[in-house]
Amino acid sequence: MDLFVPDSDELYYFDTSAPDEQGEFPVMRYDLMNDLIEEYAPTFAGFLEQLIDERK
Repeated sequence: MDLFVPDSDELYYFDTSAPDEQGEFPVMRYDLMNDLIEEYAPTFAGFLEQLIDERK
């Protein structure tokens, strides 16, 4: 399930296979143009902070 789809080039989702010690899931970024997946943030809070910083 997608968490955030800002445009047709990328989407973000939780990696539910890799919870940390507190039960948080990392947020992954899928670059659709280049077919690349990378960790965007280690937690949902980190995702929100990074997203806000990038879109200021």
